Amino acid sequence: MLRRLSATLLIQVHKSQAGKSGNVSDIATIRGAHQSAQNNTAPTASRQPSDPTDASAPASQAAVASQHRLAEATWSDVPRPAKVLGLAGVIPFIALAPPVAASLPLIPAELIQNAALLQVAYGASIASFLGGIHWALAMVEYGGKQASIQMGTDRYVWSITPCLMAWPAVIMAPGPASLAIASVLAVVHAVDGRFATQKLFPQWYMVLRRPLSALAIAGMLITLVGSFVYPQAQQQQHIQDIDEDKQQ
Repeated sequence: MLRRLSATLLIQVHKSQAGKSGNVSDIATIRGAHQSAQNNTAPTASRQPSDPTDASAPASQAAVASQHRLAEATWSDVPRPAKVLGLAGVIPFIALAPPVAASLPLIPAELIQNAALLQVAYGASIASFLGGIHWALAMVEYGGKQASIQMGTDRYVWSITPCLMAWPAVIMAPGPASLAIASVLAVVHAVDGRFATQKLFPQWYMVLRRPLSALAIAGMLITLVGSFVYPQAQQQQHIQDIDEDKQQ
């Protein structure tokens, strides 16, 4: 800009002098100075970016990539109490499966005999607990005011649904009951994943839920398979044999 201004001033001075003298050589000098000014300013104009948005595009792409990385939680992001309590909560699903309970030492025969019933009841209580989380987060408007307005009713309604879905299983036979609880846990996990995509859960929540849900469903399926492999009468006989062995 300064270079162009100085060239313009120089041309004006030469024009003034040429007008007074009327000399042809002065006019040629003016033309040369004008051409030189154009040559000097051309590189400056060529160095300017043709599109101002081109320079900001890499920065915006980097910002989006950074935000995407921040949105991906890992197992290390899960709070330690949630890890410990969550993993401990999976133990009854595995330990109370009748084939597993019968193989564990120091387990009373009465517990083994009612292991499937206890497992199903525990699964129903966990399903109710997972639904109650939605009620609590809806009350505190987790996810923001706007999200609570849009999804508040859905969260309150869904919060009581797992309990109603799992409740009938407690009066079923072990095989159908275990299948029912496994199905409820799978549905609850899928619905929670939908809420998580709308940022209505902490980022680490589904990272914790995935292995816990998988282990819980696996424990219920062990009971289901056991109900086919070992019919009820055979299980009762097996429990009596274990009880006699322990008394001896």
